[in-house]
Amino acid sequence: MLAAARELFDASRELPSVAAIAEAAGVAKGSVYLSFASKEEIFIALLEDSFTSLLGVVVPALGALPRQAGAAAEQFSTLYAQAVAANPHLLPLAGMTNAVLEKNLPVPAMLAFKDGLARGLDMAASALSQSRLGVDRAKGIDLLLRTWSLTLGLWQTLDFPVELRSHLRRAPLSVFDRDFTSELRQAVCALWVGSLSRR
Repeated sequence: MLAAARELFDASRELPSVAAIAEAAGVAKGSVYLSFASKEEIFIALLEDSFTSLLGVVVPALGALPRQAGAAAEQFSTLYAQAVAANPHLLPLAGMTNAVLEKNLPVPAMLAFKDGLARGLDMAASALSQSRLGVDRAKGIDLLLRTWSLTLGLWQTLDFPVELRSHLRRAPLSVFDRDFTSELRQAVCALWVGSLSRR
């Protein structure tokens, strides 16, 4: 069911109905409700899966960063930007979280989702604190949270509908004609250099 939901979301960037998900998965609509209370719960599961994939790349990388701040920032930002680019569902789903998912999910389901995010953040901060950089856990959480906020905000700034992308080559819109992955790498590197140099 999750694979079917992911394909439908990729095709439209909208949350499809439970009926559409059931049809794409080749199951009865009632079968979907045996596992998920709503379509929003399906997409929270997709978002959790995307975050798990990202953490699977990021956490080991955090533990292996070099001691020198500039080298660590360069190494992490390159790997992080590549990991985000390799995870195409993460940002579109995350961008919908406040506007769509959180308004339609029951509080217990949303709290369970947020608890999982907090555990992932803590795991990443622990890896960073155990690295040769020696960033304490609280500062690591701050840095990682700011990294994510920068990522989502930059993506929302540069993500234009297909119909508008061809117009980005002309002024004044040309200021937005940027490669997101390259911009993300540079922005995260600058954030990390600044944060790590103030340790």
